[in-house]
Amino acid sequence: MNIKYIITIFLVILLAQGILIINDDYTPHYTPLNATQNFFSENSEFISTKSDSFGNNDLKGAYTLIFFGYTNCPDYCPDTLMKIRSLFKKLDERNVKKNIRMLFISVDTKDKVDKIKKYVEYFDDDFIGLETDKSNLAKLSKRVGVYYKKIQGDSSIDFYDHTGAIFVTNEDSKLVALYTPPIDINKILEDVLKTF
Repeated sequence: MNIKYIITIFLVILLAQGILIINDDYTPHYTPLNATQNFFSENSEFISTKSDSFGNNDLKGAYTLIFFGYTNCPDYCPDTLMKIRSLFKKLDERNVKKNIRMLFISVDTKDKVDKIKKYVEYFDDDFIGLETDKSNLAKLSKRVGVYYKKIQGDSSIDFYDHTGAIFVTNEDSKLVALYTPPIDINKILEDVLKTF
């Protein structure tokens, strides 16, 4: 064999190994959280668009993107849900099977499960929505660090200022990451492909 050919193959192998080593040092785009507790407090149960009882056990077995919003939100909530829908669509287009789901939790306690179901399923039939009451919402928001405040308006519709982050729980229902605005779905896609 030609010595130049052997050296070229050797250099290609070294280069490939170098690229693999560089890729092993991948830095995710989310803020990692070292939560040791479950996302929901023990024994807390909510009504979801998929079942009458939703809690930590329902978060187990998959990564879950969790977004707090409300159904009358005029801009940020629908925009975020469209971005998450786009993420799922990109995964489908690449034929990538990742164990990931979307959970929407309403900060408006007037939002009941039927309305939430229509809202989340407008974006994707697989999205899950959660109805809350004042007590459970207050406990949950304190537990995970979610801000929400009703804004007085001139109309009969309530508007809320609220945290715009996307929370991530792992397959053990532990809160492990946080995406803060502005939400870049391509960066989340990269993280899903490399770290979830």
